[in-house]
Amino acid sequence: MRPAEPDQVIDALTRSDVWPVDLAPGAGFVPLPDLVAGGLAERICTRLGGAPRRVGRSAVVMGLASRLWSATVVSVARDGVLVDVEHLVGADDEGSLVLGLAQPRGFLDPRLEEVDAAVQRVLRPVVDSLDLSPRLLWGNVAASLHAVPRVHDLPAAQRLVADLLARAPYAGELDESVGSRARRRTCCLFYLVPGAGVCGDCVFDAAPRR
Repeated sequence: MRPAEPDQVIDALTRSDVWPVDLAPGAGFVPLPDLVAGGLAERICTRLGGAPRRVGRSAVVMGLASRLWSATVVSVARDGVLVDVEHLVGADDEGSLVLGLAQPRGFLDPRLEEVDAAVQRVLRPVVDSLDLSPRLLWGNVAASLHAVPRVHDLPAAQRLVADLLARAPYAGELDESVGSRARRRTCCLFYLVPGAGVCGDCVFDAAPRR
């Protein structure tokens, strides 16, 4: 990969208005592993009205993955710019996660394998650190990836998303899509949030009995 100029990285990231990356992160931002280890799941549970801790741990991965796709896949599909994930940091406002970029560094025209490797460097340590089924957590990652073209209104991302979803550990976590949706093969546990039901892509047709 060729290094990108700082202005190219900044321009690519500022074009996304869904889960934007803070390009001037302050003192409250920390390395992502430190944020996860510092009680993020518990703060998410509080934000969700006292949900069980396992819901918070699941939501950590769903939230991080969604924001990470915004910072990586969206910029690659639209501008050919892959942010240098080594400079990503994070903060949260009572469980609401924000990514920041400590230095505007990145790469131009990455290959599929390079995009995947960058994302894995961020997500795999987090998944490995949480006491939940890895399949459930990678299902969260796959579901949030599948939603990228729809959530970001970016049809140009469809090919990259499909190619990533064909790779381990995402492959096999979603059933065939119907329109812009796909059905998961695992449950993210959101139905355990007080007052919640099942998600639109849930493996269950109705919430299981608790």
